[in-house]
Amino acid sequence: MRGGRRGERGDSDRWETTRMASRRDELNAYTFARRRTVGAFLQPAGGGNDEDAPRPVRAVVPSLVMAALVVAGFGMWGLIKPAAPKGWDDGRSIVVGKESTTRYVVLANPDKPDEKTLYPVLNMASAKLVLDADSKVTFVEDKVLDRYGRHGATIGIPYAPDKLPPAGEAGQAKVWTVCDRPGDDTGHTTVNQAVFVLTDAQAAPLRNPHFRLSRGNALYVQAPGPDGKGGDEYLVDATGTKHSLGRADPHDKVASSLRVGLFGTQAAPQRVTQQWLDTLADGEAVTFPKVAGFKGGSSMGLAHQEDRRVGRLMSFDSNSDGTPESYYVVGEDRLYRLSDFELQLFQSNPATLEVYGDQRITISPLTSAEHAQYAGPVGQENRLPLPSDWPQSRPDQAVNRTDSEGGTRSVVCSTFEGLDEKSNPRRSVWASTAFPASATNGSASAHVTPGTGLLYRAMEGAAGAAGSEVSGSVFLLTETGLRYRVVANGDSAAKSSVLPERSQSPDASDGQQAQAQQGNDAQARLGYKDIRPSLVPKAWSDLVPAGPNLDTKSALQPQTS
Repeated sequence: MRGGRRGERGDSDRWETTRMASRRDELNAYTFARRRTVGAFLQPAGGGNDEDAPRPVRAVVPSLVMAALVVAGFGMWGLIKPAAPKGWDDGRSIVVGKESTTRYVVLANPDKPDEKTLYPVLNMASAKLVLDADSKVTFVEDKVLDRYGRHGATIGIPYAPDKLPPAGEAGQAKVWTVCDRPGDDTGHTTVNQAVFVLTDAQAAPLRNPHFRLSRGNALYVQAPGPDGKGGDEYLVDATGTKHSLGRADPHDKVASSLRVGLFGTQAAPQRVTQQWLDTLADGEAVTFPKVAGFKGGSSMGLAHQEDRRVGRLMSFDSNSDGTPESYYVVGEDRLYRLSDFELQLFQSNPATLEVYGDQRITISPLTSAEHAQYAGPVGQENRLPLPSDWPQSRPDQAVNRTDSEGGTRSVVCSTFEGLDEKSNPRRSVWASTAFPASATNGSASAHVTPGTGLLYRAMEGAAGAAGSEVSGSVFLLTETGLRYRVVANGDSAAKSSVLPERSQSPDASDGQQAQAQQGNDAQARLGYKDIRPSLVPKAWSDLVPAGPNLDTKSALQPQTS
């Protein structure tokens, strides 16, 4: 009996264990799992229950307390921190008000060093000039400045620069170019001019071979005349050299033939300013060349009788392709070698036509024997006594002509790119349809690459040989497009500098440079103590409008109005 009961009870227990969960059981399980999940996300205590999760107030209150402590800390720092840097009034700082941005300097009484006065200054250049060379900029609260013990009158140089170029930029040579273009008036008798002082990168358009004059290119320009009708006319070659053609005279057949031979029948000169012409090198005037005994007989036994007249033109061809290698003009007893440019002048000369009996000018070939007998050894041929600075190549029609065939390359620029190995100016000429850089119409100042400038010496006359002295004033050119003369100590006249030897290293000429800059305290105070001024011809310097002189004495003057 007992065994049977135990068996019945065991079956009942197994039935209760394996019965299916009711919906209530499932709800309880879900609720328990949800509480565990919520509690885990809220970082609960070890109970793993949402009832143990932190309350919002518990999280916010500590944050508010911390914020209050931070604010209080900053407030205390504001009360105890200094309103001005230590030593700001030691006389070595350019003081700038934090709110007003007004510039000040603190200067001591020479008789009473402890008696200091705060002076407002007109501009940064003036502030630097009244302080030592190692001055720095210090910002100070305006309320501290307002409470300073002694205040003086405003000092400084009116219209001196407020922004000075960095020393690295001021010591870096620049490319100078002056461009003239015709005005908008009828006849283009007026000229619009712009001056550019550019960094090497910004001057890249001036080196574009499509616009920079090269061998065989030329400009045809005219100087202004006293009567307003134009003055002398010039041929300007690719080297930046001007050659006078004289004043045009429509009744002068020779003068007209010269211009037609060089530039064609439709060309007219472009009016430029005298300042533009002054930047060019002076070359010899271009005229029709002459040969002794012109139109007379020659004693040379040339093959053709008609070629035995002085002034006839000959050619010698030593190439297999038949291209004439060299040209000659017949002299009384010899042949004279001609450049392509000289040949063009002979062909354009009305007198040459008379040598040919008013017939068409032709060029007769020379035999090898005739060349060897009458022309001289190759490379040492006979030459006429003509100017050596004339162009060698036959010039094309002027690139700045404005006729229908020539286009409109009427913006002509003369460029200075420093000195060459012989201390001569490196010049080039450029012609295009627009200025090489952006320019403001009607601006009287030069256009300087923003953020740059230049410390330079305006050379008076030629640079001379290396190691020689170069006279001229030192100027500071700023991005405002004005030049300011940096006056040497106790002397407002031009000083001299030593032109360094090309073979010397920069260190080797430091002694000469120090001697040249001795006494130029203003240059050092402005921050350019170790900079050797670049050399710029005076004609270029004069193109830039001048601002006031920069010197310590002027910077100390009070401004009462």
